[in-house]
Amino acid sequence: MTLRKSETLARSGRPPKEMQNAAAERIIETATVLFASRGFAGTSMEQVASQCGAGKDTVYRRFPSKVALFEAVVEHAHKRAVARLEDLPPMEGDALERLQALLRELLHINMEADLIALKRITFSEAVVFEKNAPIPPQPDPIMSRLVHAVGEAQDARMIADGDADAIASHLIHCLVALPTSSAMMGSGDFDTREAVDAHFDRTWGWLLKGVTLQIKS
Repeated sequence: MTLRKSETLARSGRPPKEMQNAAAERIIETATVLFASRGFAGTSMEQVASQCGAGKDTVYRRFPSKVALFEAVVEHAHKRAVARLEDLPPMEGDALERLQALLRELLHINMEADLIALKRITFSEAVVFEKNAPIPPQPDPIMSRLVHAVGEAQDARMIADGDADAIASHLIHCLVALPTSSAMMGSGDFDTREAVDAHFDRTWGWLLKGVTLQIKS
């Protein structure tokens, strides 16, 4: 006799893996909203359980501590950013234009409110995380894609030769670090997409042309 799904579940005492994954996803999504809006200290495991409709024991079974839950939230946010980049249509133009477009997308993704809030928590709660802040899994597919784009621009002789990894890191620092750090500190200087794009265009121009005067002979 074939058991129905409900009978199989009742006999095993454990939900199928798909249901477990869905429950974990719901917990993480709820925790993301609470951490982003209330901060790390202002969010409790009980609040997460209540908001997502799961029992406290269910939450603790999947995430044994609030730090473990926050680390899962950060990893989930990083995977979401990777998925967004993978879903983008093929970037048009030459190698330099494709590199520019990729960097602009990375900047706008990093400026999203929930990511800014999670970064703020990561840095402000360094003591809680024992000075070992959650970091994306390595190697980071986002940086790998950026390094590849830098290499393509070098192969096309559109940017100087050099360590592609180091160049990619410097591009991220110059183009992304300032507005994200400013937003983390509560500044409203980059609250609009127009302000973010103005920063990108200005800094990209400096990176390509330098900041010295070009004196014609």
